[in-house]
Amino acid sequence: MMQPITDDNLGAYLRQKFPEKNDLKVEGLYRLPLGASRETFRFDLVYQDGAGQSQTEKMILRRDPPASNVDSDRQHEFLSYQAIYGHGVPVPKMLLLENDAAHFGGAISIAEDMRGFHNSEYQFQEAAWLPKLPHVAKQFYNCMGDLAAVDVAKLDLSFMPATTRETTALQELDNWVEKLEKNTVEPEPICAAAIRHLRRWQPVATKLAMVHGDLRAGNFLYNDDGDLIAVLDWEMAHVGDPLEDLAWSLNRAFCFGKDDRRGGLVSRAQAIAHWEETSGIKVDEKALHWWELFACIKGQAIWDTCGAIWHRNQNRDVIYAYASWWLRNTQDRAILELMGKL
Repeated sequence: MMQPITDDNLGAYLRQKFPEKNDLKVEGLYRLPLGASRETFRFDLVYQDGAGQSQTEKMILRRDPPASNVDSDRQHEFLSYQAIYGHGVPVPKMLLLENDAAHFGGAISIAEDMRGFHNSEYQFQEAAWLPKLPHVAKQFYNCMGDLAAVDVAKLDLSFMPATTRETTALQELDNWVEKLEKNTVEPEPICAAAIRHLRRWQPVATKLAMVHGDLRAGNFLYNDDGDLIAVLDWEMAHVGDPLEDLAWSLNRAFCFGKDDRRGGLVSRAQAIAHWEETSGIKVDEKALHWWELFACIKGQAIWDTCGAIWHRNQNRDVIYAYASWWLRNTQDRAILELMGKL
């Protein structure tokens, strides 16, 4: 079991980290019921500034659990946020990183809390949101294109594994196949067929970009008008082919409206058109198809890992059992569709 994080023990820790904030205390701490890869908490930091004025800062704390469906850590996500901050893709500001797990039973990071906005992908299925979906989709895919257009030479990504335009596809495939094979909860013959297909040929990236790794509906904040406010959850960020992000967002597993709208937002063709507007890249359909099939293997590796973690009793958050049960069959169907077998 992870040790509890409380107003008192977090407040005591932060008083040491921010001695200039007088009478500092933590209020309203609670864990948000979302996300499988990390634990996320929201709280208010209340203190007196140097002029004796009362101040309140809204903050988000993320903690690494004992086992996760994603091989990442607080430092990697923290540095990823810092790397892209101020480069045209809106993200929360990072405030503190603590790698010593002794304080709270796992490494933590603290960031500004951009409170008061939405991030639910399911909300897009409500009738009131249907007229806004074209605007949300354009905002989202244009932002994804903006990320693809950022010059990686201007970012500090030295903490990420090195890659090249020629090798990034095979590197990512090898990485996720290894994870799938390590955590498979039962035979995966459909995945095996897809992997054989993917190993026959890999695309060469048009350019290298900072890849978010999990860009989809549910991982960005938006306001009541559907304007995109910030992109969240950078724990799988890496250098690679920007088509990887586009393909992941098109995954059938994320068609929450149970129709052809990708991410529950927009058609595949329109999503690509929006992405091309700002990325400066013309999509090669053969390369994108490869990345879409790869996304299914990556997805299945994540869903299988959820099941394995639950089965091994490494983490008993119910979302691990639920994600494995709900998404594994969906991902198999997506593979069969992409391979022309449905």
